[in-house]
Amino acid sequence: MNATWRGWVGLAPGRIYYRGEIGAAGTHSHHAVQLLVARDTVLVLRGADGVDHSCRAALIPANTAHAVVQGAADGLLALIDPVSSLGRLLDRGESRSASAARWRLDPHPLPPAGDVSSAEAIDAVIRSVVRGEIPAARPRHAAVAEAVDLVPTLLPGRVGLGEVARAVHLSQSRLSHLFRQELGLPFRAYVRWERLRTALLLLSSGGSLTQAAHEAGFADSSHLTRVFRSMFGLAPSELLRGVRWEGQQVRPSPGRGAGESWVS
Repeated sequence: MNATWRGWVGLAPGRIYYRGEIGAAGTHSHHAVQLLVARDTVLVLRGADGVDHSCRAALIPANTAHAVVQGAADGLLALIDPVSSLGRLLDRGESRSASAARWRLDPHPLPPAGDVSSAEAIDAVIRSVVRGEIPAARPRHAAVAEAVDLVPTLLPGRVGLGEVARAVHLSQSRLSHLFRQELGLPFRAYVRWERLRTALLLLSSGGSLTQAAHEAGFADSSHLTRVFRSMFGLAPSELLRGVRWEGQQVRPSPGRGAGESWVS
């Protein structure tokens, strides 16, 4: 069985999550570390060398060409910014070759959707892979929390470290250090992810590509599409076709029970 793409999408600082059906995808690479996990079936993934690998889970470094030959009816896909502390931990500085991918991981089992929240399930899988804790989605330091709240209000304009540091009464160097410490992500990369979050929210609520690009601060729809392809390996329209933002209600597909849903 080769599934289509239908599920939910969630975004945390430096990470985008997908839970649901994993469909086939041609050879591509993206500027993100990728974690793929199937719940109760086998994935068939193809490396840049053309060799197929049957596995339940795989970790693929950033900028590494690969293809999904056979997907799964229920699985997890996480894309993680390679400059984040979590991305660097997963990447481990390996060379960008077909052999750099770890095709047969043995992560924490992925529970059925609905047993626990999807975010909790995904974080449990990632913790089992890195054997440790992952950065919190919400900073503990009050000034960083204030900065995180401020960034979206400055979009679509330029969001400079100096401007935000002054607003939260910290030096630029201190705020930069705290962003890495609290969120595991440099300030500039965090702003890029906030732009992507804004664009995704607009697109998922029915906004046009042009509107999403404008309100998120991208030069135009082509610029937004290029950034999406670089980070996610596909265009915004492909990402959102058949998926929903976390928390949205999704009509069950034929054959699913009335109590089942594609969202957490």
